[in-house]
Amino acid sequence: MTELEKNISFMKDYELKEKIIYLNTKQLNLIKKSSYLNVFNGVTMLKNTLKDNLDKNETESNIEISSLENYLNKAINLIEDSICNDDEEKKQNRLIEAINIRQELYELASIIDGYSIELSYVRELVDYYGTKIITKKDYEKIPYNNMSVEELIKEVNNLLDNQKQNYFKYINIISNVISVLPMRLTKDKYFNIVQNTIMRNLKLYTKPEAENQINEYKKQFDSSLRNGYGTKFDYCFREIQKLRHIDLSNKSLEEIDEVAEKIVSLNRKIDEMFNFILQLGLISNLVIVINLINDNKIEEIEEVYRQWKKSIIDGNRKYIEDSQKNIEKKIKQIEKDMLGDLEEFNILNSEAISRETFDYEKLNEDLLYTKKVLTYYNDFKLTDHKVLFPEDGETVGADYLEQIVDSLIQYINRSLGKMTNIERKIRMRKLLSQIELPFRGIEEFNDYIRYSLDIRVVPKEEINFTIDYILYFIDNLPEGK
Repeated sequence: MTELEKNISFMKDYELKEKIIYLNTKQLNLIKKSSYLNVFNGVTMLKNTLKDNLDKNETESNIEISSLENYLNKAINLIEDSICNDDEEKKQNRLIEAINIRQELYELASIIDGYSIELSYVRELVDYYGTKIITKKDYEKIPYNNMSVEELIKEVNNLLDNQKQNYFKYINIISNVISVLPMRLTKDKYFNIVQNTIMRNLKLYTKPEAENQINEYKKQFDSSLRNGYGTKFDYCFREIQKLRHIDLSNKSLEEIDEVAEKIVSLNRKIDEMFNFILQLGLISNLVIVINLINDNKIEEIEEVYRQWKKSIIDGNRKYIEDSQKNIEKKIKQIEKDMLGDLEEFNILNSEAISRETFDYEKLNEDLLYTKKVLTYYNDFKLTDHKVLFPEDGETVGADYLEQIVDSLIQYINRSLGKMTNIERKIRMRKLLSQIELPFRGIEEFNDYIRYSLDIRVVPKEEINFTIDYILYFIDNLPEGK
């Protein structure tokens, strides 16, 4: 027990309140310092990325990522203005601009993510045709064992039994098994499973959370129908379209491998752009944090800023690296200070909550504001603003949930109409594997495995290959993860 814990009961209410306010203010000051320092390093990293990108001879993809430099320059200007001008009206204008930039970056990230999803489906088509050739070659002479499917089910069930205490690993196993099984469900049966599972999984969500998850499922199933797809980053869009229009049905394994290499190369470029946009978004979060916190100028930060600005203007790698190391050292110390203060704050706050005589109303207003600051500060995924700050925190109603799940089913149905049979099966399987526990119990899951690997319908070569693939996955599952 710490000295604070021993003596806290003797503190008067006003002393407790003053101490909480002091620590809250101190935390905000540390958060602001940390935000500045992380922005400096974040901008430096993106500047280096732009320079490295220009050194490559990939003209069209260079244009794509260089088009984002405007957002980086806006962030630099906002930071400079935040340090040099503490006028309240200017601060509010910076805040509005940073929030608008964040929203634009969120939309760009969503478009790039959509390209990544669509490219992944092209890759799955390539895998399908490549696997078809390999299966015919390597499994044609291997006999089918009537008990092999039941033995597989036993192996999977044993693995699941051993992971009942590890929920995330448990659902990951089921997801991976579904992702490789042949999709044989009829459309009506598929829709029934999807609808019932999502209704069950989202019933405790808030309305904004449920809407966001449904939109995510729509995007994961078919991003090409989403707003913005094809409107930005022309190079990525065109390259994906070229790959989609390749007829893979008559390709040799070597030719399929060549297509796969093109997909890997394009995927790397898309990932680079997504990460660049994400980092820009996180920088905008920190600029928002800086302008939300009201305090005096921080002389220490002004000095670091001058050194940092000199380093990026000079462009000297050694000077830049030294500046980064110095900033990282300061960030680590701030994080250590924040953690120590947080432990003390939690002790004081718990004591305040437990006292019936304690007036928490004014204090609560300050703490809610700090929570808003921390929401931006801790947002590492560039989350949709509506999810970060939901207007409606109530649990989603059953009728409304059914309505938005129906909209998902209709979306999927419309999308299926423009696809080939193979593409339909691939996308239906992918979505089913991404939905958490899409069956009512282990027996229904076992029946799904049996149905998917029915020798009366599925070629023995495909069954044997699928069983080997799942067993390989089971054997290579990392321990304790």
